Amino acid sequence: MKKSEKRLLFALLGLVLAGALVVGSDFYLDRRDELRAERAILENEWIAIRTLFEEKEMWEMRANWLERNQPAFTGDEEIAQAIHEVSEAKGETGFATSRLNLLPNETTPEYVQAGVSLTAHGNLSAIFRWIYDLTGPETFRVVRTLKLAPDREDSERVVAQMELLRWYAPPES
Repeated sequence: MKKSEKRLLFALLGLVLAGALVVGSDFYLDRRDELRAERAILENEWIAIRTLFEEKEMWEMRANWLERNQPAFTGDEEIAQAIHEVSEAKGETGFATSRLNLLPNETTPEYVQAGVSLTAHGNLSAIFRWIYDLTGPETFRVVRTLKLAPDREDSERVVAQMELLRWYAPPES
């Protein structure tokens, strides 16, 4: 082999070696980044698992309270009737409800939800006191949406549009 051919061969081998080094380092850096991301995910999962174990007693206590206190599902018609009667606010003073529309019942593995959409007209403090009395934890009721606006006819009164929901234990299978 001539001297120029040897130089050309060494240059070609150098380029191949440099190319292999670039490809290898790129592969190495990509794999390292993937492993770091996977490690971060695993560390976050470990933190979540450790937190769940630390809070186990509290969640078991809450589950037991829920099992003891959540009202039993009696039937679609009965729970719809019950939420409708509550939303009529009979015997309440300072406001009146109207436009009561039953919402479709929703069933999940954890609960059955009955609901009603309604409008309340009257004194703001009376409406809020009624909502407060309705939504204690032991009642399993919640106001999903609440929109307040001043009454156009009387500036002392408000119009409250809301959706009132109640959750029941899932039906026995």
